[in-house]
Amino acid sequence: MAAANPPHYSTLSLNTLPLYPAPDDFDISSLDRPHPGERESRQAFDFCIKENTNSAGDSYPWATLRLFSTVPAALQRPRYIGGENIKGSVMLNLKRPRTVTSIAVLLRGRMVTSSLSEGSHTFLEVVHPIWSKASAAGPTSSATGKLQGFFEWPFSFPFPAKIRSTPSSASKRNSTIPQGTGETGTYLTPQTVLERGVNANVTYEVILKITTAGLLNTKHRAIANVLYIPLIRPPSLGPLRAGAYVSEAPLLGPEQDPAGWQEIARMQLRVSESTKGGFDPISINIECTAYIANPSTYTRGTVIPCYLICKNSPIARASEHSRLTNTLLAAFTKQQCVSLGLTQCVQYHQDSRQALSAKFGSDFKAGSRDERARSMDACGEAVWWTPRDVGGGTFNLEGEIHLDVGHLPSCETPFLNVSYAVTVSIKSSPDFDVSLVPQPSRIMAHGRRGSAASVLPSEPLVEFPVRIATAHAKQGPVPTPFTPPPPRKLKDGSRVQEIQYLRMNRR
Repeated sequence: MAAANPPHYSTLSLNTLPLYPAPDDFDISSLDRPHPGERESRQAFDFCIKENTNSAGDSYPWATLRLFSTVPAALQRPRYIGGENIKGSVMLNLKRPRTVTSIAVLLRGRMVTSSLSEGSHTFLEVVHPIWSKASAAGPTSSATGKLQGFFEWPFSFPFPAKIRSTPSSASKRNSTIPQGTGETGTYLTPQTVLERGVNANVTYEVILKITTAGLLNTKHRAIANVLYIPLIRPPSLGPLRAGAYVSEAPLLGPEQDPAGWQEIARMQLRVSESTKGGFDPISINIECTAYIANPSTYTRGTVIPCYLICKNSPIARASEHSRLTNTLLAAFTKQQCVSLGLTQCVQYHQDSRQALSAKFGSDFKAGSRDERARSMDACGEAVWWTPRDVGGGTFNLEGEIHLDVGHLPSCETPFLNVSYAVTVSIKSSPDFDVSLVPQPSRIMAHGRRGSAASVLPSEPLVEFPVRIATAHAKQGPVPTPFTPPPPRKLKDGSRVQEIQYLRMNRR
């Protein structure tokens, strides 16, 4: 460590830390490209074990766990990113001889759904030995292994970027990473989860564990709650989309850049004017095609580009191709009746003992029920504008869904699943009556085949899965929003979000 740039030191107590970290605490989107004025520095965080020295209750730290972490100045606890090492030192300041038998630093990851014993699941445990009396080569005050004075041991070991799960028998209640035989699954280590409205926490602790000898062996601990963020990057952007960002130009649409867009829905709609004064309303068939930018992995803190193409349906009657038809089509498009949104689904086992298999419900006994809790949240909606240079007879909308930096990244483990989907819905309008045109050969996302002039369902017509990353692509420009982000949505901590319990038999 360079003497000219010493770390900032702070001694923390768990009682002083906020229960919920701020969303910006998890923002590593500018990991490779710091924003102007943004500053991160190497800080040292101390966690101490104290003992009383007199009857007045005065105490001094005789053991200290010091953790180094490069974090924003405002962050009040250590933070680690996938691929980083946990670096620090263990310090002893023993004013009187003490028999120490072993010193170790542990990294522990737990999934907690309740205060009950079955509501805690240890999915990660790494033990890094620091010192033991049996193998000690350093100075001791006697052959008994007693230590006195000041000692310091630096350490460094990796924070595992992946965890491994092995199916085990139902009789094994300890859900620490199993070491038995059987097929294994490897998963990205999940991000710290401490969110209002989600009754499941993922926590990480770095623990200093010191065992001392006496009449009885005594274990002393200093516990540091730390944050962890997996390093998830999207693929590089396509050349045309990347070129648009570099030149600060509008994005090319799906017709000019087909490789840069992913079609997620193609809908045949019957649009009619609302009945007015007894006149026969004008009706047209419209084909609406919705797109999102390709590849469909997006970094939080950026946007999901969207595109909508509305035109007269090929099945429309020839008489409908008229000025009135185009007027109605333009009015329908202008009212932005087609809505694209982003939904988040968080699933987890209420009973951690069920988290034994690589996939939800894939390794349970035949006939048993897999009870999972599911929390759904609408976390974004597209804002639209009219793009330039749109050809005649076609009415397009360009838009984007803003991604808050506080969104949980996509995650798939045996005990926690965080998934996202872009949904396509049709909004009601006082000026139009909208219905689905029958499409016998097409199955919509809700699982029903099209039928004669069906009323629009209340649930989304389409749910297209997307992934949320934590950092930008290694190469290429950073996606640039064209609209200001909406106000941050605050979750209500005074109530629990709607929880659905899914009970499914193994097939």
